[in-house]
Amino acid sequence: MPLCLVVALAGCSPKARSFQGSGGAGADGDGDQGVGAGDPGGGWDGEAPACAAETQATDCDDDNPCTADACTAGACVNVPLDGVPALPSGQIAGDCQILTCAAGQPYPAPDDADAEDDGDPCTSDGCRRGVATHVVAAGSPCGQGRVCDAAGACRGANGRACGGPRDCASGKCVDGVCCDTACHETCMACNVERSVGTCSPLGPGVEDEPGCALDDKVCDGAGACKLAPGRRCHRHESCASGVCRGSGRCGEFPEE
Repeated sequence: MPLCLVVALAGCSPKARSFQGSGGAGADGDGDQGVGAGDPGGGWDGEAPACAAETQATDCDDDNPCTADACTAGACVNVPLDGVPALPSGQIAGDCQILTCAAGQPYPAPDDADAEDDGDPCTSDGCRRGVATHVVAAGSPCGQGRVCDAAGACRGANGRACGGPRDCASGKCVDGVCCDTACHETCMACNVERSVGTCSPLGPGVEDEPGCALDDKVCDGAGACKLAPGRRCHRHESCASGVCRGSGRCGEFPEE
């Protein structure tokens, strides 16, 4: 069979262009076709079927992805392929395998580039030595305001409203939102404006009950609980405002 015909039957893909039959096809005086050495049926049980060139794709299909099927002089020929990938009709996308041909017979081999998407946004899909892998992709987005947790479940991202820890990928629901930490320290919160979802210091002068609403103390804006303005002091460090006046009382917070 001419090589160009074998190429055409292989679909002319980059891999298929090197397809070459393991034997040649020739015609005898009666017009019967031969395939390879002593294989006139080209894989058929008995005499090769009659065919027409315009319907050769169906007339001569022997269901073997490792033969190039054609109609020549009204009879089917099926050239065995060798040392090349099987035809696309025999490949299964996403099975981490590739069929290759040896003397017209298909054999599987690992193909780690042939990964299947399992449809789960919380897994990273791949192949390893011909076996499918689906690894949890913690932190990956899986919907609006949602990310994957360490177990591969799609839950609320930090800053999303929550009713309990199971709503959050971080496993922490603090101050009504998913938070990056447990955020239980005095003068810290997870719903501070402009940093919702991240445990951050409460603003200066805020009373954080119960630890920083007693003994005339307020938050200093840096995560510490100190004396409120107007309270008696002995040094600047004792005051939430950072100023202990000469009168022995904490000064007001500076205006922003």
